[in-house]
Amino acid sequence: MSREVDAPLRSDVRFLGRLLGEVLVEQEGEALFAVEEVIRKLSIQRRRGPRAEREEAQQELVRLLEALPIEQAEPVLRAFAMYFRLVNIAEQHHRIRRARAHASSPGEPPQRGSLAAVMTAAKDAGVSAEAMREALARLEVTLTLTAHPTEAARRTVLEKLYRIARRLEERDRCHLLPREEEEARAAIREEITLLWQTDEVRREKPTVGDEVKNVLWYVEEILWDLLPELSEELGRAFERAYGEPLAARTSPLRIHAWPGGDMDGNPNVTPEVVEDAIRAYRARGLRRLIGAVRELGGSLSQSSRHVRVPESLIVSLADDAVVMPGVAAQESAQTEGEPWRRKLRFVEARLAATLEAVEQERQVARQRMPRLGSVPPPSRGHAGVIGSHAELGVAYRTSEELHRDLSLVADTLREANASNAGEKRARALAERVRVLGLSIAELELRAPAEDAIAAAAWLAGGGDETPGAARLLAALRKLAEAQREYGERAARTLILSMTQRADDILAALTLARAAGLYDVDKHAVTVDIVPLFETHDALVSAPNILRELLAHPAYRRHLSARGAQEVMVGYSDSGKEVGLLAAAFALRKAQTELTKVSREAGIALRVFHGRGESVARGGGPAQQAILALPAGSVAGRYKATEQGEALDHKYARPELALRTLELVVGGALLHTLGAEERPSDEDERRYAEAFEELAEEGRRVYRGLVWEHPRFVDFFTTATPVDEIARLPIGSRPSKRKSGGLEVLRAIPWVFGWTQTRAILPGWYGVGSALEAFARHEGGEELLVEMTRRWPFFRTVLDNVQMVLAKSDMEIAARYAALAAPATRKAIWPRIQDEHARTVQWIRRLFGVKRLLDGNPTLQRSIDLRNPYVDPMSFLQVALLRRKRAGDGHCDRAILLSINGIAAGMRNTG
Repeated sequence: MSREVDAPLRSDVRFLGRLLGEVLVEQEGEALFAVEEVIRKLSIQRRRGPRAEREEAQQELVRLLEALPIEQAEPVLRAFAMYFRLVNIAEQHHRIRRARAHASSPGEPPQRGSLAAVMTAAKDAGVSAEAMREALARLEVTLTLTAHPTEAARRTVLEKLYRIARRLEERDRCHLLPREEEEARAAIREEITLLWQTDEVRREKPTVGDEVKNVLWYVEEILWDLLPELSEELGRAFERAYGEPLAARTSPLRIHAWPGGDMDGNPNVTPEVVEDAIRAYRARGLRRLIGAVRELGGSLSQSSRHVRVPESLIVSLADDAVVMPGVAAQESAQTEGEPWRRKLRFVEARLAATLEAVEQERQVARQRMPRLGSVPPPSRGHAGVIGSHAELGVAYRTSEELHRDLSLVADTLREANASNAGEKRARALAERVRVLGLSIAELELRAPAEDAIAAAAWLAGGGDETPGAARLLAALRKLAEAQREYGERAARTLILSMTQRADDILAALTLARAAGLYDVDKHAVTVDIVPLFETHDALVSAPNILRELLAHPAYRRHLSARGAQEVMVGYSDSGKEVGLLAAAFALRKAQTELTKVSREAGIALRVFHGRGESVARGGGPAQQAILALPAGSVAGRYKATEQGEALDHKYARPELALRTLELVVGGALLHTLGAEERPSDEDERRYAEAFEELAEEGRRVYRGLVWEHPRFVDFFTTATPVDEIARLPIGSRPSKRKSGGLEVLRAIPWVFGWTQTRAILPGWYGVGSALEAFARHEGGEELLVEMTRRWPFFRTVLDNVQMVLAKSDMEIAARYAALAAPATRKAIWPRIQDEHARTVQWIRRLFGVKRLLDGNPTLQRSIDLRNPYVDPMSFLQVALLRRKRAGDGHCDRAILLSINGIAAGMRNTG
């Protein structure tokens, strides 16, 4: 990106920085602002200019920060952290600005990764219009929003930042009068002041209810409105590529969620919380539907005097009047001669009755439920016909009933020549209901496989009732009750974490039937049982486990009724266990073999990707990651987790969210069509053999340090703030599944700790040694270069490693290493330094660049601009950790502030 294109971003950053400076002076005085400015200038000097001047600036910066009293350290940390939050907003806004500029340029090729670019690429690859239509009709892309605690910012902080973003957008899009410009400036300054006066660190860990509220905000406020927009964008992209209309338009998107149903290692998710979460999801969905139906009804003012009313609508209205005479009498005068408006009043009344019933059930259940973890109800305040007809027993039980009513409205509008006078909006609302149902999202249940085994054994009289077994069985009974009340779509997925064998799944099948999750007519269990393969050994065993399940008569009958087998692969624990390369190889091989097993058995497969935001947990550019998956592994079905700070980065603004959805849907579509870049089968086999050797060497080197060196755990716990991170109130669940050491530490704090130190070790350790060892073979380096150029999977892996290396700073990481005891540091740190240097060298060689990210100047420039402002927080965090470990008991809050600030600056936690 040229400096001219960058200029508006730099202008926004300067504008926001000046306002922050004004607020600092006003709120804290000139003295603090002066200290902050000195720190900022020294940090910039540390990275620029002659070496001697850089070293002198660093020494002065470190002296200043180490001598800083706590009462000054806290506001300094807050100032830098707030600066980064403002920069993040400016960068998000600039991404939107660039996308709009691209879209408004006539004759320009479609934006890279967009649906238009994807369909054009598919057409160029020989995909016909009919083949594209068929692929779109069967495409399902499921995003599962998880409860994983990787967002360090409070919701109230994010909301203030969103208001600033909207003001920036207003300044960009509108020609403001001088008075309006000053009003916008004052409004942004007010938000910055409010941010400064707000506690950015939570006082308490959020409850499960808080997580439900926070995660579902993205669905209610962003994704809900984007569902029809995504469908429209698919239509526009198809017409642009193929020169003809798509005709029937559907949305491939499905939205699922874990908050309130994720029992894995979280004792706060009780069966009662699961029950309440299902109802909370339903209540929030019904409120949005009521508002949408009321808005649509308000606009459909067509009169029977001017439009011929189809007979099917007349019959439907007569039936409604019989079932709901009170509504008919109440609406008689207001909707006389306006049949579509009248029909939607009946629909609204039925939705109101549905909501009223749900809220009454919640109220009764909540009186019996402990306060911890309960889900707060959505705010009340409905008016009109809402809530006044619940006693009539006309509530919608299933989404199919509502979908039929809305489809009737859309169909009859078309018959009445109103295709451009309401039909599209009615059809879009009907499509929303088809995709989401009556809930705002579909809840999934996750529980440890060992609890399913224990519960099945206990029911069979072969073991004792464990707390986990009792909790899981009770939760499944709550799911059965919900399905009886609301239909199967209320909750129909059970994920078994740490699945190790086929017996885990068979035990869950027995348990589900015993809990009442059973359809007598179909002779089938009414939940999808999803094994989650997380460890390296589990990924290796996954194909054989699936083969054993598919050969089991009872389980095969279950799958015949369900239609597909879903399998979840975890990217986090395997990476922590064997390192990046070995985990990537195991994941790829497992998906390849799982696809082969399911195809041979004639069973449809859906692979669920448990990705995190960091590279060490499967993160990275979404479309490239999808296109790099093994051939045939998508086949019209793609499912992945979205969690933590990823939600804010990708979905905080409608334009960002639509771009994210385009990338994900486009990647899944190209992969399904087989139109993605891919080497020949023979070359891919050759590359896979080479990668297997790389993976084994990477595993040996990684485990030699992390799992086999006797001093490593001591180094990790003393040279990173992992203990402090465990106390950070960012999630309702513990940082460990159970008591123990590194083996039970969750992958999120593992990656979070290394990210804070700027080493980011899980994202690259072992890669350099593996590349170097392979290059010693005859023709080895040439093959590595060929693989980088021609194999998307390998290029994606190395691209992600390159990004992590560019974000790392080993000079600062060395200061964290100095927190460890001298003998421990001497044993561990030189190995880390050497491997980092080796990996940087090989990544540069394979990509043919002098400097990391030379091929991605936008990201390179972003990192260069951020680092000088992250550095002071890192230096100060080291100083604070040293004080704390020397016995100073007044550093805790400042350390938490530094963790928050560095996370904002690095744009990554775990």
